[in-house]
Amino acid sequence: MIGNVSIDVSLANVWRSWYRFRSGKRRTPELEHFSYYLESNLKQLWQELNSGTYKHGQYKKFIVIDTKRREISVAPIRDRIVHRLLYDYLYSIYDMTFIYDAWSCRKGKGLLGAIERTEKFLRHNSQGFIWRADITKFFDSVDRFVLKNILKRKSEPATKTIEAKPI
Repeated sequence: MIGNVSIDVSLANVWRSWYRFRSGKRRTPELEHFSYYLESNLKQLWQELNSGTYKHGQYKKFIVIDTKRREISVAPIRDRIVHRLLYDYLYSIYDMTFIYDAWSCRKGKGLLGAIERTEKFLRHNSQGFIWRADITKFFDSVDRFVLKNILKRKSEPATKTIEAKPI
């Protein structure tokens, strides 16, 4: 519960979160195993969420080297379903508080839209420049106590929006 608003952890919503999580995922042995026992896995997850006994599992960590070396942490499937449940709940509360040009994890936005918007800015501002930043270990450094207090204060959907002017 956040403030006086509860997250819908009904069995139907757990199933909905499973389908949203599953969409577009590649077949992996872990996903195949979870899917084979899908009904019992989702029922157990639902029971744990409703009884207050749910505990997040351990992250699996591995290294990827593409343009740079990155440590990737992946939660177990059941936890990613819970992440999806939380995302859907928090999205409705927070989305309208973001500026127009926040592009990550938002409906109707994404990498391609951000690139196109950037190109549009550059065409109209030929002397301008773009700065792309990546803060190392950002999420690892978030103070969870502070974050939980912010979430508690923000219990109702926002009514104000900040929109960028079209170019």
